[in-house]
Amino acid sequence: MPSIKELKETLAYSCNILADEGHWDNILGHVSVRIPGQDRILMKPHSFGFEEIRPQHIIVVDLNGKKVVGKYERHSEVFIHTEIYKARPDVHCVVHSHPPYATAFGSLRQPLRPISHEGNVFYEGLPLFDYTTALIRTPELGKEVAQSLGKCRGVLMINHGSTVVGPTIEVATLYAVFLEKAARIQLIATASGEPSWTNEAEAEIKYEQIYTPHRLDSMWNYFVRRAKKSRKSM
Repeated sequence: MPSIKELKETLAYSCNILADEGHWDNILGHVSVRIPGQDRILMKPHSFGFEEIRPQHIIVVDLNGKKVVGKYERHSEVFIHTEIYKARPDVHCVVHSHPPYATAFGSLRQPLRPISHEGNVFYEGLPLFDYTTALIRTPELGKEVAQSLGKCRGVLMINHGSTVVGPTIEVATLYAVFLEKAARIQLIATASGEPSWTNEAEAEIKYEQIYTPHRLDSMWNYFVRRAKKSRKSM
């Protein structure tokens, strides 16, 4: 079981990776992780861009959305995180961001197809949250997001962005990166013609072939190496 120190370090790298992979949106967007054995989460604070986050910036928030430890302000959309954690015991990390391709794709109300390898991650479905386009600043709206997410790995939020979940920071971060690429590939393909895509049965097989735990570990380590280079250049 990772320590708080280790979780903060991994969460900071998650933010840096998201910045490098097109999820940057000024100071907006946030990532969180459950603290093992507690009804609390670690979370990126407000007022910093993804690329700026380091372990010392991370704050602690309870599942009612109240900041309990940390120097910096919490995000107003904390309830995306807290209500998903309440609804999904299997989820240990939540990534909410505003990447351009996933945001554009969500506005079209089209199903995500497994055109690229990354699309196969969401073979079980990628729902659309269209209850509101406003910010999720109340527990009630957070519950609506969690309900739309259901048992899936991610949800598009119409005219807003995306929310992706996973059993670890590493997996949720990679899934968020993969969703943005899958949306980009589908937008490119459909703009050019009538694309083909992997059928439902093969999509599950391809997911199991490509995104094994060992490969996900290797992919995460690759993105961390890139994030370290980005840190040095700042």
